[in-house]
Parts: sequence; C-alpha cells; structure tokens
Amino acid sequence: MKKLSSLFVIMALFVSGVLRADVKPAEIFTDRAVLQRGPATAVFGTADAGESVTVSVAAATAKAVADADGRWLLRINLNDVGPGPHSMTVKGAKNEIVLQDILVGQVWLCSGQSNMQFGLVSALGGRDEIRNVTNDRLRTFNVSCVGVPEAATVLRGSGWLHTIPANGSRTAVGYYFARELQRELNEPVGYINASWGGSSIESWLQPETTAVLSADARADWEKILDDLAQYPARLEQFQQDVAAWEKQYERADRESTGVPADEAWQAANLNKLPGNGAGWLRTVLELSEKEAAGSASLNMRYSGVPGKLYCNGQLVREHSLATIATNVSTWAGIDKKYLQPGKNVIAYRYFRPAGDFRLNIELRTATGVVKPKPTWEHSMEYRFAANAEADKSYPKIATRPVSNKTPTYLYNGMIAPLKPYTLAGVIWYQGETNAGKARWYLEHTEQLVSQWREHFKHETLPFYWCQLANYMAKVDKPSASCAWADLRGAQTAAQRIPHTGQAVLIDVGESGDIHPLDKETPGKRLAAMALNDVYGKKRPSRGPQATSVALVDGKIAVSFANLEGGLVARELPAQYPVALVDNRFADLKRNAPGGTLEGFAVQGGDGQWQWADAVIVGNQVIVDAGKVTAPKALAYGWENNPTCNLYNKAGFPAVPFKMALP
Repeated sequence: MKKLSSLFVIMALFVSGVLRADVKPAEIFTDRAVLQRGPATAVFGTADAGESVTVSVAAATAKAVADADGRWLLRINLNDVGPGPHSMTVKGAKNEIVLQDILVGQVWLCSGQSNMQFGLVSALGGRDEIRNVTNDRLRTFNVSCVGVPEAATVLRGSGWLHTIPANGSRTAVGYYFARELQRELNEPVGYINASWGGSSIESWLQPETTAVLSADARADWEKILDDLAQYPARLEQFQQDVAAWEKQYERADRESTGVPADEAWQAANLNKLPGNGAGWLRTVLELSEKEAAGSASLNMRYSGVPGKLYCNGQLVREHSLATIATNVSTWAGIDKKYLQPGKNVIAYRYFRPAGDFRLNIELRTATGVVKPKPTWEHSMEYRFAANAEADKSYPKIATRPVSNKTPTYLYNGMIAPLKPYTLAGVIWYQGETNAGKARWYLEHTEQLVSQWREHFKHETLPFYWCQLANYMAKVDKPSASCAWADLRGAQTAAQRIPHTGQAVLIDVGESGDIHPLDKETPGKRLAAMALNDVYGKKRPSRGPQATSVALVDGKIAVSFANLEGGLVARELPAQYPVALVDNRFADLKRNAPGGTLEGFAVQGGDGQWQWADAVIVGNQVIVDAGKVTAPKALAYGWENNPTCNLYNKAGFPAVPFKMALP
C-alpha cells in the first residue's frame, strides 16, 4: 500500500510537470526586435495561471503574474535604456528565455492595402536601395495575411528581421518612412507591416463597429456578412444549375487531346479570349539559378474558367468550377521541383462552355513579380457550335466575399494578436477598394483611429495616412462626379480627428497603374508629419489647404493655410506617366492655358462644370469664373487623375478640394 501511495505521488508530480506551461513572450517578441522607448512599454505572453514572470532589458526590470487564463502583461520603463543591442530575459518559475539583439527606439505600424504592401524591390530605385544600403538599426516585422471571423490570440508573421535585405518584398512606403525617421532621430526604428492588397477599411475594424455606424453603412456591412453566410448554399445551387445547363445544351467538357502542336499556337489577346469550348494558354519563363531555386506562382484574375495548370509538362494544379466560382483571383503555387534553370514552359488548359472572357495573369518567381509581363500564346482545342441562347442562359454566381473585404476579418487575424504592443504611431495607405463607398469612409476612418487607439492603449496615438494618388485616364471636360476624388475628400475631412494628418499624393500617380512606383515620396511626406508633430523636429510637413473662398466681380479669391513661404505654380511637364513599369508616357494637354495654374473648375448655376483660368496673387489664388453664369461652386484637383500644379515653396502639393461659393 505504501508503494502504491508513493507511485501515486510520483505520477501526480509527473502529470503536474507535463501540464505546466513554459513562460513564453508573445510572437511579436523575437530576436532582433525593436521595443518602443518610453516609461511603460508593454511586454506580454503566456505562462501558468498565477505564475510570476520577470522581464529584464539591460538594467530595466519589471514583473507580472499570469492571470487565470495564463496570460501576463507588464509595463517596463525603457526611458533610460540605451539603443542597444541588448538581450531581453523573460523568466518564469521553471524556465527562462533570452532574446538577443534587441534594440530600443521608435516603433510604427504600417497598414492598409496593396500600395502599403508594395515591396521595395519593385519600387522606383528600390533595387539600388537594397544593393547599397546597410543599416542594422532599421528592423521590420511582417505580419502574415490572415483573415478570420473571430479575434486570434496567436500572431503569424516573419519575426523581426534586419530591414535590408529582408525588406525586398515588403513595404516600400514603410521602409522609406522608417529610414527618414532613423536619419533624423539617430535612434533605432522598427516598423511592423500589417497590410493586405485589395483590403477594405471595413475589414480592419472591430465587430463592435456595426452598432455605431449610420443606417446605410450598417446595412452595407451586414449585407457582406449575410452574403458570406449564404454562400455555401448558393454555390451548391450554382453547381447544380451548371450541370443541368451542360446537359440541356450538350456542352460538358470532353477528354483532352493533349497539348497542341507548335504550329497551332498564336499570340493571345488576354482581354478577349475565345470561349465556347476548351483552349490552351502558354508562355515561356527564362529562370536564373536563383529564381529556379525557389517556388513560383500563377495568379489569374477575373478568370471564371476551370482548368489545369502545367509546368514543363507536369500537372501542377487543377482549378475546379467551385474554386473558380468562389474566388475573384485564383492562385496556384508552382513548387520549385517543377522548375529548372533556363527555359520553363507554363501552360493552362481551360474549359469555357459559353462566351468569350478575359484574364489578368500575374506570374511570380522567388525574386518577385515577373516584369515585363511575359508574352502568352493561345490555341483552341475544340469549339462548340455557336448558340446565342446557350451563351445567354449560362448560370451566374457572385464571388464569395473574401477575407480582405469582409468586415472585421483582418482586424481579427492581423491586429488583434498584436495587442497591446507599444507603438509610436500608425501610417496607413488604403482607400482604393472603398472608392465607390466614399460616403461612409469618414465614419469608418473615425472608428478605425478610435478603435486602434483603444486597442494599443494610446489615446493620442498619431495616425497618418496617404491620400489616394492620381489614377485613371485624364479627361478633357470636368467630371460631374469622380469616385477617387470623392474618396480623397473623405480622407481630407478625416483630418478633423486630433493627432492625424494626410500625405497628399496627387502628383505621384500613374494613369495606367494603380500601383505607382514612386514609394519614396509617400514615405518622406508621411515622415515629415511625424517628425514635425510627434518628435518636435519643426519643419514644413503639409501642402496648401483651402480655408475660404470669396466671389467678387466674377473672380474667386481662394485663401490657404500651410503656405510655408508662399504659393508656387510648378512648371508642368510635357508628358505625364501612364505606366513607369513599362516606361510609358503620354503628352500632357492643358485645360486652362489662360492662367499659370491648372486644376481649377467652376460650377455654374446650370450645374455644369467648366475649367477655369487661375493665377497666384500674393498668398491667394484668383480664379476667373467668367466661363459660367451664376457660379456656385469651385473645385481644385477634383478628378480621378487631375492635372494640377499648385504647391507651397516647401514643395508640398495643394490639397484637392470642392467648396460651395458663399
């Protein structure tokens, strides 16, 4: 009996030891981390409930006790700790973790959609920056793209890395912003990239948002969530409808006859590919040893065509009807085992039983997006007989709401598990996806800033954003309405939120590319605001912003704030960029050659807009309203891609505006 009791004691001790959790810092704390300098920097993680935890950085020490859920949070005073590098010790009752190469400085969160996510290696001058710069006092942490319906507690990401060369495929805007801060402040800067291309602002908001939105915004929010909930049933019905349609019109796919002979191929027009049957697309990739050593990927947007992807004759991936129907973009990874140095043949056999279609195909290798875009060839395997009735009646289904456009999903997956890492501030580049919903963008932005300030326990957390850059075709006549201009207006209005600001980018865009290559200008303009507002490095940081208008004798006088030495009419170039990645430009046509300024338009009493000549007189702009009768409103730069050239002497462009005349 005594032996049995002893056995129970041993087993109890063994079980107790197994169940005890090692003390661990949260995933954001890794080797090479940058901690925010301050009197109460948050450090947090997990341990056994009730376990005492001690954290030390240099001579600074702080303690905490894990709560009933095994989570602990402490605040450590790092004001008097040097920049480092240091070791950081996290010690519990039965284990100790030591993180190395820890710096103390400034930490900023970079978030938004693809123009924030856009990698340095693809930016204008980015490759030179990567090749020539070494700076181990710049560090970056890349948060993985995760969208989930409930708040995550585990952060997925890269760990902290030296920014060069790690930042090659990561945020260029974030890099240039951090570089400018580091140069001016002469202390370490860390920047956390949590961005996802194509994301909506709603996806970055908390679930509680819906209770405080206006009725229309709330209805839009709830419709997206309802569509997501109903999608499985709609997809099942769609597949049944397609099967019935194929049977009715005898248009089911046939067994493939294989890759067409070389003479059967011709140049493909991806904007109009033939349907009503099965066809093939192919291209050739020439890969270096380095490129072939890593995996590649093929992404098809707007596809709507199921099919099979081949690489060098081997089947890589099959896209089913359900996959195609569900996603706006269909992505297929190409494992490195299929690749080889030199020539690689990428082929896709598609089945499109009704009507022509278009594709936007992006190929990536281990070194980034393949540019210039490869030339694609096409060959038809077989065609069905023309049947207009069949084409017209082919079943349709809207794509499933995706994570990066579903309310709360990116907050839950990418921001919630960062809580409450101590930050100096946030930079934000987003809005393209919301351009058709500008009427709600102001209230969404107010909620975003308020929620993130509460989330990161910083009630005046600085928050700076990029206003949308100029984009799309230029116009000969002023537009009655412009989605991107309206969104910019909402961004400007959001400056009423304290401790915020916007970098105007109306001069860095490209008419034919939603991703302008110039990412250094946005980074510098964001940094100018942070240095001026947050760090007391007084300097010009904003462009002229209209404060009032006055109509006298057919002339409109416009007054401005942020003059910074005075107003300037910058010389207009002979050409404007269409797509710098392809070195494409177009000739610039002036709309109001009677003045020195471009971009002003006046609305008459009939509601029509006309371009207006304008000149600088002292600290005002004088606009000639003579082309309209009964002028009632004035606009500047209020186009998707305006031609405008008003700046202050510090080099910052004027903020686009639309104002009613008194």
